[in-house]
Amino acid sequence: MIWMLFFVFLLYGIIILGFALEINRAGTFSQTCDTPTTTFTVIVPFRNEEAHLTNLLLSLAEVDYPQNSWEIILVNDASTDNSLEVINKCISRYELTNIDVIDNVRTSASPKKDALQTAIHTSKHQWIVTTDADCTVPVNWLKTLDAIIQQQSSLMVIMPVAIATTAQPSFLTAYEQLDFLSLMGATAGSFYMGLPFLCNGANLAYDKEAFTAVQGFANNNHIASGDDHFLLEKFQEKFKNRISYLRSTDAIVTTQPQEQWSTFIAQRTRWAAKSSAYTFWFSKLMGILVLAVNVLSVVGVLYYAFAKAETQSIILMGLVIKLVVDVILIATEASFYNRKRYLKWYPVVMVCYPFISTYIALRSLATGYQWKGRNYKQ
Repeated sequence: MIWMLFFVFLLYGIIILGFALEINRAGTFSQTCDTPTTTFTVIVPFRNEEAHLTNLLLSLAEVDYPQNSWEIILVNDASTDNSLEVINKCISRYELTNIDVIDNVRTSASPKKDALQTAIHTSKHQWIVTTDADCTVPVNWLKTLDAIIQQQSSLMVIMPVAIATTAQPSFLTAYEQLDFLSLMGATAGSFYMGLPFLCNGANLAYDKEAFTAVQGFANNNHIASGDDHFLLEKFQEKFKNRISYLRSTDAIVTTQPQEQWSTFIAQRTRWAAKSSAYTFWFSKLMGILVLAVNVLSVVGVLYYAFAKAETQSIILMGLVIKLVVDVILIATEASFYNRKRYLKWYPVVMVCYPFISTYIALRSLATGYQWKGRNYKQ
């Protein structure tokens, strides 16, 4: 039995190491096109985001792309703060002429999917690009996106997301940075292995006609989150060879870190809650495998002192495999995202990670969660 458990660690190690090797083999995308041809509608759902909208809109105002080839649609999801006043001031201050603000039309149990669908119905352009209200986007964001679409004839483009750095890193910010780097590594690595199973709606683009062809968010809009993941699964099924990953520093969207453990746990619980509805076999495998490895790590650490010598050796081998492949993947992404400064926290984070991740996974199975001031049942 103990050797079967070791096999779980070995399988995990092979896959994670494979992610890192494929990322290094693929390199980065650095091409541009002299004449942009793709037209974009950038959609940003928001609810009570007055603290973040100024930074987002300033970054959008600085995007270098022909003015008549893209538009911004902000979707107000029943905000009760001063978000609209902030938006109006920014529109005037930054002279944003290609922007529209509309109200969300609720039709399902998923406010965000409703917001995206509402904006897509009114969008004027060929491609939909989604980001979040607490993000900032780079200057050459759309130029780089246009280049990969032209080069690869893409119908969906997965793009990188980074957590903003803080002046005084704490254990929470370091933990969140390293955890997110591992997610971004799995996102990129699985794509380059030909098995994309992760993406992030904070930086995702797709052709509008293809979105319609896969029936958009139909059949999963009873789940509050997952606008990105479930759409990827649909594109994977229908347009497998038309999905691209844009690994370019000119395409990195930056999102804000969680400031408290309570909000971090709530966010990760929401992310984990949708995993039971995954349909792609590799998504299911990775969900089960990651949970199994974390649970076994916790059990192994707690049981180690009471185990026989042979069992202790196997536990140590399993833990070493996990620690080594995790740091290889995280270090690969830390270099790309310029987050190497957080690697010094890895020894501390690696001890706590299985315990925190196991708690979040079990919590997502047992309880509901709160998101944007709304309660959702599991």
